[in-house]
Amino acid sequence: MRTHDEIRNSIQGGLIVSCQALEDEPLHSSYIMARMAYSAMKGGAAGIRANSVEDIREIKKAVTLPIIGIIKKDYEGSEVYITPTMKEVDALVECGADIISLDSTDRLRPGGKRLDDFFAEIREKYPDQLFMADCSCIEEGIHAEKIGFDIIGTTLSGYTSRTRGNTLPDYEFMKELVRKVNKPVIAEGGIWTADELVIALNTGVFAAVVGTAITRPNEITKHFVDAVNKSKTNLGFTNSGRYQGDNDGPAYVVYSKIGYNKASFEFHMSKAKLNMRRKSDQRWTNSYIFLGVDVYDDQEEFLNCIDAGFCYSGGTRNWHLFYNLLKTNQKESWYESSIALDETHDYKLILDCSYKNETAALTILDLTDGNREVDRAEFEVMYAKKDGSNLSMYQDFAIDFPEDIKMNRMGENSTEDWEEITLYNSDEGIYLNNIVIQDARLYNPEGAYVWSEGRTNDRFMWPSTQCRKIDYACTKIQRQQMNTELILDLDMNRK
Repeated sequence: MRTHDEIRNSIQGGLIVSCQALEDEPLHSSYIMARMAYSAMKGGAAGIRANSVEDIREIKKAVTLPIIGIIKKDYEGSEVYITPTMKEVDALVECGADIISLDSTDRLRPGGKRLDDFFAEIREKYPDQLFMADCSCIEEGIHAEKIGFDIIGTTLSGYTSRTRGNTLPDYEFMKELVRKVNKPVIAEGGIWTADELVIALNTGVFAAVVGTAITRPNEITKHFVDAVNKSKTNLGFTNSGRYQGDNDGPAYVVYSKIGYNKASFEFHMSKAKLNMRRKSDQRWTNSYIFLGVDVYDDQEEFLNCIDAGFCYSGGTRNWHLFYNLLKTNQKESWYESSIALDETHDYKLILDCSYKNETAALTILDLTDGNREVDRAEFEVMYAKKDGSNLSMYQDFAIDFPEDIKMNRMGENSTEDWEEITLYNSDEGIYLNNIVIQDARLYNPEGAYVWSEGRTNDRFMWPSTQCRKIDYACTKIQRQQMNTELILDLDMNRK
């Protein structure tokens, strides 16, 4: 049998691998956990954390590493489930766990027992056993040392009512615990990468536990899939900074390279699902599906832009053609057509700057009705060259807020703080979902082209990772074939 010093020396500065699989998980098997532990040992692990007598016995046959043993068991009337009663402690001692870990939060044990009384009984019964305290906060760690635990762990940060929402790994908890207690501190909880492990060990902890990221394939797979999905939302999308983009509300924009004089795409309006009416006061927001043009000088410095396409207006409560001109000599820079589009139909949008300098034409064709032209507008695009040599086209999809609903979360008028305006309008039932775009194309004097990634200069999403106040996915790419097909949701409701 190893001495306490031998156990501590063996794990000091090392990686402890948690080999656990609950009954409802695919790898639930003592044999599999033993092989998992053996693999961890071969990879250089300093110790194993394991759950259940059966798993620990099998693991001890396969490895020579110290084992931190726990038994997870639910008892009615108590939130404590890591080694919650003397029955589990007895079983772990009997099967030879080198260290026994138990929930050491301030929550009541089964039967209403306090930690102090419970641990006093344990220590009296097993004076020579090493015990580790699974804690959730600094106060619990200090208290665990005071009542006689040998090792203090950060295991339960984020898993109790008082710590729920803590960012994991909880490095600050690790650092403070190392400063405040004289017993070895083991870091545990939320360590997913080698870099995070190194940071944890550099806080001064005695050792660190990694479990899910190594030994739970279903969770590992989900972690990667979630990361991919997150990257397609404002919570994972980082803008390049080259464009200010459309930030008047949830939006997604795709910019072409310079050199195109015409663009088109199909908007499957029949598939779109939307509600632009705010639940609390019945006021209306607006939504836009459009093409645009940026105009540049010979040094590629920005000169002008226009937006033109489909608008769903709270005023008219239908889809119709619109355009908006930044710089113009026209009498009106904003225009909305009186022709309402049939929401059960699909349409093709064409923005054409090719036939005359400083001029564009916007055409809407009804795909459901044999490509019939249903609306058209012509307008000025100052400084634009008809060959497209100083033009960049863009696709834009957005929810926008009229002036009368621009408020911050305090209910005060706000016109520029778009994060606050968006959060004020969150969970109000507003959404424009299942925006289906197909066959996006670009044109220049040489021909027509699929709007490919190679012909794209940048993409922009608002909000993005730079908008730290917004804590939910309100702009989400469901599917995209760069950049000719897109399914996008703009949904301002937390799920």
